[in-house]
Amino acid sequence: MAQNPPVATTVAVGEPKPGDTAVIPIPQQENSRLVLLTGALPLVALATSWFVAPGWSYVATTGALALFLLVLGQAISGTPFGVLVNERNMMSLSRMQAVVWTVIVVGGYLTMALSRVKAGTPDAVAVGIPQELWLAMGISTTSLLGTPLILGAKRTRKPDEKMMRNTSTQLAEDMKDIEQNSVGTLYANKSIQDARVSDMFQGDEVGNTAHIDLAKVQMFYFTLIASVSYFMDVASSVMTGKTDGLPALSQGFVALLALSHGGYLLGKANDHSNSKPAA
Repeated sequence: MAQNPPVATTVAVGEPKPGDTAVIPIPQQENSRLVLLTGALPLVALATSWFVAPGWSYVATTGALALFLLVLGQAISGTPFGVLVNERNMMSLSRMQAVVWTVIVVGGYLTMALSRVKAGTPDAVAVGIPQELWLAMGISTTSLLGTPLILGAKRTRKPDEKMMRNTSTQLAEDMKDIEQNSVGTLYANKSIQDARVSDMFQGDEVGNTAHIDLAKVQMFYFTLIASVSYFMDVASSVMTGKTDGLPALSQGFVALLALSHGGYLLGKANDHSNSKPAA
């Protein structure tokens, strides 16, 4: 009696095993659409600045630029807020404030330049940028670039086991997971999908990540107040036809912003985990 030949089964390399966490990739077609949409959004920003009424054109332009960053994050990182997530899979406050100032200032410059082009103004792109605004942007960039430099030394140190145990209890997270995911004394999320807005207000280290970092809260408030106020100033200038230059920030506010960022960076330099050199 003839028997049916055995059916060969093939197992793909890297095939997930029982119990593994499934990773669902973005389909290639969908990813291509996201990339195309990402490339088209800057053109949308130009169109909104040109066709929308003054004042509202600035709102529409900044909205298009923000949407561009959301789509870019989804296309590259698989999450709309990918631009805010650092290499430890944590949402970063310094990234957030850099993104906010970039959208507001670039959107304002673009809106004013196109308004001058529409009005036939000679040398239309010569939109003035005040010194105080350059200082504010420089402070923002210093925090963005200075943060990884300050935290770099903590990557080669080991947190105190007692503090790690306390953090494990406070976060209701397995101590082995904390130890496996952390980078030196720096707390880290397992994947980019674990990033949360609350990351921006927590301590950076294993020893203080379960606590609110007041320096971060202070910087967040200053950034929020300054950005909202400046956004309204730019919108008002565009609406009234004052497109020769971006509004200036007061010197007093720039000084407060510098103090806030200084405290933010100094707070990162302290050891919050009773660390010791890694073996």
